[in-house]
Amino acid sequence: MGKLIITKQQNHLCAFLFDQKEPYMLQTASLPESETLLGNIYLARIEEVVPSLNGAFASIGDGRKVFLPLKECKNPLLANREYEADAYAPKAGDELVLQIIEEALKTKLPMASARLELKGQYCICKNSGHGMKFSSKLTEVQKNRIKDILSNHGAGNRKKYQFTIRTNAGDLGDYTVLLQEMESFIHTFEEINTVYRHRTVFTCFYSTPPDIIQKIKDFPGNFIEELITDVPSVYNLCISHMSGIPVRFYKDELLSLSKLYSLDTHISQILSKKVWLSSGGYLIIEPTEAMIVIDVNSGKSASGVKTNKNFALKVNLEAAREVARQLRLRNYSGIIMVDFINMNTDEEKEKLLTTLSTYLKEDKVYTRLIDMTPLGIVEITRKKTSKPTADYFNKIT
Repeated sequence: MGKLIITKQQNHLCAFLFDQKEPYMLQTASLPESETLLGNIYLARIEEVVPSLNGAFASIGDGRKVFLPLKECKNPLLANREYEADAYAPKAGDELVLQIIEEALKTKLPMASARLELKGQYCICKNSGHGMKFSSKLTEVQKNRIKDILSNHGAGNRKKYQFTIRTNAGDLGDYTVLLQEMESFIHTFEEINTVYRHRTVFTCFYSTPPDIIQKIKDFPGNFIEELITDVPSVYNLCISHMSGIPVRFYKDELLSLSKLYSLDTHISQILSKKVWLSSGGYLIIEPTEAMIVIDVNSGKSASGVKTNKNFALKVNLEAAREVARQLRLRNYSGIIMVDFINMNTDEEKEKLLTTLSTYLKEDKVYTRLIDMTPLGIVEITRKKTSKPTADYFNKIT
């Protein structure tokens, strides 16, 4: 069990989940007063189709435009004309229901999709497709228990939509909150399906909860012992949106929350290229345009090579845990290449890969260990969900 600390850093919020005294996971979020379009659902109007970009530009009102990739506009909810199933081709003037799936980035417009998705703490609901999926991190026992609960509760309109049961649902003792979340999503989609043809263009059908609430839901719920914040607006939001987690407002004029938990020091370490290991070894983490490169060095621990033939494995196993932790804290994504210290036997290599895979599975973001190359480089991929942590601090590490 750990404490979730939320405080303001520069022009955004930082949410640190601590495991004892060590940061286990970090999420960055916009301030409650900062508007975000991400996740919002609008009745938009196609302004221009650009075949060379394989997409279209659409307006959502108040002069705001979004980019709609053609692959994201299959079988849309089209309000002002009919079309044949599976044969929709966007035209200028079309009014269709779109959801913002990516925020604006530098000169790029926000990205939209006609495939709608509602994301909660315990499940994800999609308006396209049907059936029930489960997080790969849920055990078979957990999956079967949830299946039994859903079967006894009755399907209702649930079969019209596709649900994915998230990892957090596996630790529930009472599944009422899961059922309520599913019913809420069904109600939202049913309401949109009923009224979208009769609403004026630019209507906003759904606004996502504040960014910080969404980010809190991405933390492992069974891991949070207490939520502590010194930001009044965040405290009020957490009291009204979060259930099952004790929330405390921190106020001390002599010792700030950031100082109490040494957050500035932890942030500085996260932004640093060099990460020390308790064994005396260290990591060098270098982000490049193409990939993230991590080099494991024996450092001071090399002095033990003559007396401990397994020193390389010992340092590598410690580095494996730290690599997984740093990927969570820094929110790196894409291709990650890790150069561990050379080992002598296949058994040692297999033990390293098994250990690293176990640590990577703790990540709430989909992360996959690919393999070890003939040169001993370990390949990892991690799904992109948002910007790297360093981008929020206007630094490049």
